[in-house]
Amino acid sequence: MKRIILYTFLSIFILSYSLAQTPKPDKVWNLLLKDVKIRYLYSLTYDTYLPRPKFGKDLKLLDEKEISIKGFFLPVDVTGSVFVLSYNPMISCFFCTGSGIETIIEINPKEEQIKQFKKLATDNYIQVKGKLRLNAKDYEHLVYVLDNVELEKIIK
Repeated sequence: MKRIILYTFLSIFILSYSLAQTPKPDKVWNLLLKDVKIRYLYSLTYDTYLPRPKFGKDLKLLDEKEISIKGFFLPVDVTGSVFVLSYNPMISCFFCTGSGIETIIEINPKEEQIKQFKKLATDNYIQVKGKLRLNAKDYEHLVYVLDNVELEKIIK
């Protein structure tokens, strides 16, 4: 089900095209954006091309570590149970602008934080902290997953 939701989310962004200002990347975003190589390989199981990331050594040091990061909040489904943190705002499609899947992070809030995340608006610029998981093989999830996420602050 999550796979369908994520593919729907990706399809919506392919249809939109617009340029928008993005904040300067902090150190974590620098690693997430630059210390990974993404290849797309065909999957017979899913009958589509799927991302196969190769993480750099500096990025691997962050795997399973708690990080704090700022980004644009994007609710992915209508039930409000799947959330993404994006380097770019929603109007700046990560496919259309030449960015890739490395510009988004799946966020899984702590149980007691879910209500706060459901109250956020699309494109709220927020700061969160959580445990980063680098995902190279589970196609039910994004390449970057942030678990046990807490909302630190809403910036705008």
